[in-house]
Amino acid sequence: MREAPSILRKALESARGARRDREPFLAVFDLDSTLYDLTGRVQKIIETFAHDPERRKKYPEACEKTLAARIHPQDWGLKEGLGRAGLREADHPDFFSELHSHWLHFFFNNAYLGEDRPMPGAVEFVRALENEGAHIMYLTGRDTGRMRDGTLASLRAWGFPLGHERARLLLKPEPGLNDARFKLSVLQNEVRAYRHVWLFENEPVNLNLVRENCPGVNLVFIETTHSGRERAAPELARVPHFETDWLCKGEGAS
Repeated sequence: MREAPSILRKALESARGARRDREPFLAVFDLDSTLYDLTGRVQKIIETFAHDPERRKKYPEACEKTLAARIHPQDWGLKEGLGRAGLREADHPDFFSELHSHWLHFFFNNAYLGEDRPMPGAVEFVRALENEGAHIMYLTGRDTGRMRDGTLASLRAWGFPLGHERARLLLKPEPGLNDARFKLSVLQNEVRAYRHVWLFENEPVNLNLVRENCPGVNLVFIETTHSGRERAAPELARVPHFETDWLCKGEGAS
């Protein structure tokens, strides 16, 4: 019996078929916790805070435990990683308040975007789609004013397709825009121009809204970490990263 292809191989086959039939194909990728593992960024932010002399003087015990903490890819925010190091917000409310403010500022700007690392197979998969004729869009909740320069630098540094009309980056024009509504509005516009649209995304809130309002988009749930506010629909195709059977079977980028 012929093995059923994974959803990533199906996407590549769909792009190949669209190129053969001269039909427009768009692959849309979220960035944070979809194409990128954010562990390094979060780790750097909390370590910078804990190394600060004034914070070390004010919170000596909490800072030492923070420096011993290790953020895992599946962590959402700070509490899980710090909790494993023995730090609970209930025991250190002032420390957590200051640390969260520090994290909020530096997570949402260019400073540490260079610490992000691509998810396994991410660069190769995006390049393989581009090689099959797909147009690539990076559609992110990051905003233009605070994060555009660092995002562009990171994409280029890791070799993601960029810098030509078939590969483009879309960030929110304003920080306060709702991520899900922003992404839905973009996709509703793109389906008018493309016969085939695929979205790769880790946040169920975003996936569910697109599924309900833009049914022509093919959805792939990247099962990494997310806000926990909603569950992804059980029928959605899902993968933990981009290093699956398509790479093992000779489908890689040339």
